[in-house]
Amino acid sequence: MTWRVEFTRRAERDIEQLSTKDQRRILEFLNQRVSTHPNPRVLAKRLTATKEEAWRFRVGDYRIITQFHDSRLVVLVVEVGNRREVYR
Repeated sequence: MTWRVEFTRRAERDIEQLSTKDQRRILEFLNQRVSTHPNPRVLAKRLTATKEEAWRFRVGDYRIITQFHDSRLVVLVVEVGNRREVYR
């Protein structure tokens, strides 16, 4: 079972602003680890301070904020940013 990774416009812009090296690390993580994992929630941590159900992945100093859509097997990337700024 493979999960499809989709990006919001904001997440696409966030990734474009990163260095090429960081872009590659994040995209490889999403494509190789998250999309192929049978249950990607095991790799993520749930965010408790949000109204909607949000999860985060950690890649170095960057955090990938996501939502899971189980019925369609989609991991929606909502935001990507440095750990100091992404939770604001």
